[in-house]
Amino acid sequence: MIAVTQEERLDVIAGLLERQQRITLDEICQHFGISRDSARRDLIKLTGQPRFQRIRGGARLFEPAPEPLPFLQRPRNEIKTALARRTLEVLRPGASLYLDGGSTLLELARLLAVQSRPFSLVSAALDALQLLSQNPALDLHGLGGEFDPLQRMLLGAETERQLGQFRLQHAVMGICALNEHGLSAPTAAEAALKRRAIAQSEHLIAVGSADKFAQQQLHQVCDLARLDLLICDALPAGPLRQALADLETPIVTLEASVD
Repeated sequence: MIAVTQEERLDVIAGLLERQQRITLDEICQHFGISRDSARRDLIKLTGQPRFQRIRGGARLFEPAPEPLPFLQRPRNEIKTALARRTLEVLRPGASLYLDGGSTLLELARLLAVQSRPFSLVSAALDALQLLSQNPALDLHGLGGEFDPLQRMLLGAETERQLGQFRLQHAVMGICALNEHGLSAPTAAEAALKRRAIAQSEHLIAVGSADKFAQQQLHQVCDLARLDLLICDALPAGPLRQALADLETPIVTLEASVD
């Protein structure tokens, strides 16, 4: 086998990652006939580039989720409405829950606002609170804090402090990005509020469309193992599907439940 330099190996590994999305240490060792220590040094150097991310036993092509649209520019569509209906179906009357922000959960707020069953709701999502306030059957608690015009939410240390005063059955969380490593969010403030909501809740329900799967945002919210129920329009594929299966995480799609 002709010896190659590390730079030459890195070019080849980068090309393999572009084609197959991920690569293992063993594959690098076999391809170049090098030791695992050498392969590991190659990956450390390669993943110094923003296009690539180290994972256990190898590396993968890093595909960051697109920047979110300003809240008022996000379109309403049938999928979001259907996801909201499916979420309401799994919530038992009388449940206490944190309602996250986002356009899909705003559709849930629309449904909650016109139904007669009692729920206790805590939220920092301004538009959802306005809708929910129209229903006297709801025990509603709005959180204060610093207004984020992009998300139209209240965020920050004061919001997290107020949320810490509640103990809830469910955190109903919108999905910014979800992969086999868990949920993530685009800003530190949003991720911090999501983490506090999860900490104050017995169960975590994540709701969102499949186009948010296999995505990664900058700020980690929680590991996948913390997720108790996923409600989505289509089943995940690849590493995310396998990780959910390994964890035996229930999945509810628009058609059926997958235990």
